[in-house]
Amino acid sequence: MSMIVNDQSSPVLSFIILTWNSEQYLHANLNSIVRACSVSSLSCEIIVVDNGSSDRSLEIIAGFDTGNSGTVKCIALGNNKGTTFSRNLGLREARGTYICVIDSDTEIIEGDLRTILRKLDDDPVIGIVAPRLVLCDGTIQNSVKRFPAFWLKLWKIPKALLGLQLCDHDFYADFPFDDDKIVDSAISACWFFRRDLLDAVGLLDEKIFYSPEDLDYCLRVWKSGRKILYSPSITVIHHTQQISHKKPLSLISLRHFSGLLYYFNKHGGWFCAPRYSTNNQSS
Repeated sequence: MSMIVNDQSSPVLSFIILTWNSEQYLHANLNSIVRACSVSSLSCEIIVVDNGSSDRSLEIIAGFDTGNSGTVKCIALGNNKGTTFSRNLGLREARGTYICVIDSDTEIIEGDLRTILRKLDDDPVIGIVAPRLVLCDGTIQNSVKRFPAFWLKLWKIPKALLGLQLCDHDFYADFPFDDDKIVDSAISACWFFRRDLLDAVGLLDEKIFYSPEDLDYCLRVWKSGRKILYSPSITVIHHTQQISHKKPLSLISLRHFSGLLYYFNKHGGWFCAPRYSTNNQSS
């Protein structure tokens, strides 16, 4: 494990980026972060954890110049350690009052980041704020879901294998939302939270290699007495690859299913969603 460091004291916002052969997206991702922080007049640090990339990702990170807007630190791993272990390395290094976990295949394109930070400060019940995600064609990504029951997850297997058009019970029927909305969970392509959330909830569960680490963490946020807020005040492009959806019999898909079994064994919900669901909460 190696580290590339340019020091800066007391950043307001720490970005944690996980990369694995991300050269196609990385420069645009880093540029968008620096631009968003500059427009919002926020100091930042960018911590990139690389999972053993064999492309030019490390070269791009090392050569990236943030100007006066922040610093870039790279933690370079020799091989793919998955999402939880790698992100936790970045979270442990973060020094900002606020943290943004963000995927390398994203770009922040619209909105004032201070709006998000104010939402976290104004309501201590808000644990995570998840922005609007849009796909490359401008379609709003369905990035928030209800907590699932295991049997409903099994219902998705024939859909993935046979390409059937089946109802997805995890989704909110009235999505996309035009205004802020409390939701059960949000995918971790982009999360904003206060640093003190880590004291209350802890780090990501490293027994989950790839997924559903975000579902697990959102449920733990709810169990801590906090909530997940979807906010369209910030817009982020997500060049999602959805590997497990496109290749349902691949190794990564099998790891995803294994992660689901671990999640349900840990939290329950084999036959019905957890009681923390927004089905039982007011928004």
